[in-house]
Amino acid sequence: MDHLHRQRIGLEVNLTSNVQTNSVPSMGEHPMKRLLARGLLATINTDDPVISGIDLAHEYGVAAPAAGLTPEEIRVAQRNALEIAFLSPREKLDLLEAARRR
Repeated sequence: MDHLHRQRIGLEVNLTSNVQTNSVPSMGEHPMKRLLARGLLATINTDDPVISGIDLAHEYGVAAPAAGLTPEEIRVAQRNALEIAFLSPREKLDLLEAARRR
């Protein structure tokens, strides 16, 4: 985890899929909250919605709260996603500005 933190390596976390595949025993035991607390660039994502039966709205609205994430921690995960996105600095600023206007 220290290496991930030092190198600013992003982690695409699929909350529901992690439980479905038994990577973690339950949503309440998911390590996402600890990853964010350690300052890792963890993000909230989905696996294949057709296979998993979930979408990003579900991950944010149902899975993240079930994993114990607060609204602020969810926002941190969203900012992390923007930080690690393969976008130009200008595109990232444009997205941040659009989000602020909402």
